[in-house]
Amino acid sequence: MKKEHANWIVVLVIALIYLAVMGNIQGFKALLPLVQDEFGITRAEAGLYSSFYFLSATILAIFSGRVVDKIGAPKGLTLGVTMVGLTILLHSAAPLFAYILILAFLTGISFSLLTPSVTKAVIEQVESERKSFFMGIAHGGAGMGAFLGASFLPLVAASFGWRNSLLVGGFLALAIGLLAFLFFSLSSLSKSTTANKAISEVPEKKHSSLKNDLLYLLKNRYLLSVCFMGIVFGMSISSITGHFSLYITRDLGFSPELAGLGLGIAHLGGIAGQPSWGVLTDKLFQGDRRKGLSLVGGFIAALCLIFGLLISQFPTPAYLLLPASFLLGFCVMGAMALYFTTVSELVSLEYVGVATGIALIFTRTGVVLAPPVFGLAADITDNYTLSWILLGTVVLLLSMIFIYFSGKFKNKSKTTFTTEENNKNFSSGSQ
Repeated sequence: MKKEHANWIVVLVIALIYLAVMGNIQGFKALLPLVQDEFGITRAEAGLYSSFYFLSATILAIFSGRVVDKIGAPKGLTLGVTMVGLTILLHSAAPLFAYILILAFLTGISFSLLTPSVTKAVIEQVESERKSFFMGIAHGGAGMGAFLGASFLPLVAASFGWRNSLLVGGFLALAIGLLAFLFFSLSSLSKSTTANKAISEVPEKKHSSLKNDLLYLLKNRYLLSVCFMGIVFGMSISSITGHFSLYITRDLGFSPELAGLGLGIAHLGGIAGQPSWGVLTDKLFQGDRRKGLSLVGGFIAALCLIFGLLISQFPTPAYLLLPASFLLGFCVMGAMALYFTTVSELVSLEYVGVATGIALIFTRTGVVLAPPVFGLAADITDNYTLSWILLGTVVLLLSMIFIYFSGKFKNKSKTTFTTEENNKNFSSGSQ
């Protein structure tokens, strides 16, 4: 029972760190209608914020995963949240939107440490049979932060301006960074756990390098097919979070405050979805993550088409929009824990950071490319109808490609990769 309490404490601290980071990032996206009014930017230019933010995070994804494998998850978490807090404070003083894009790039560098750190920390601290559930709780902190940031910062901005609202978020992130530093410095949880003991029992890799680790992991075709599904999540999350507030205000005619609430409700759905998809695959699909990922892809495609063909075409009252936003978030933002759990289960613990970096390359490729295209389609047609239809169609096609190739490679890669890894560990241990 004591071990269970320790697991909960660590996971909740991780979730709190993720809450602070995503609260600032998604909170700023909820402020984009106000930023757009001040700087006079187009929808496509507004979408560039997500692209610049994830461009640096994508470039550094694998390197950051390697760094986390070296310095440890606690240091990665503390450093990441502190740096994000500092860059958000600088957002509040930006005189031009071009400066904000530069800061978005810097924020992406800071954020690149977070996801590998969160994934590795959960894998290290939590027993394997509950890994998917606790991964959902940790990533749920990101959703809760996004909900609070998207809901709260526009309210502060309505009274004090969007720049002052960012001061609140930035200083909160710095405070949580200090709390994380003290917790991980003083707590014995990160120093003496069953998981860490298990790590010490794994034979140490000889002459390990980032290049060798990459070449080794890239041989697993099933792992790559799972990572391919990350493009779907990256495209969907970035397009929706980057434009949802603008869509609600410009297309549906609601106020910026309700637009922020709608985006917040979507993130609330993501919070519920994070552990729910893990439990679903554990119970209903007996641990078959592929079926869960395929189901999520189908739901995302269907919901995008519903928003484009129904909600955009007919008057939609708030009492229908908000539940639809929740369901959208449940599928789009709620599946990331399932995605990273699947990736982490396909490699040994010593490769989790690098494998997560590979997975992030796929998600962030979608993140970088999709938001400007989503916004450009809206600029051309003067509404987001075509944007939703295009996104839903592409998601459906990519999900079908994933279903085909993941089914083809699953059994073959599982056998080949496991045998190769056992031989590698045996050889390493005999040297």
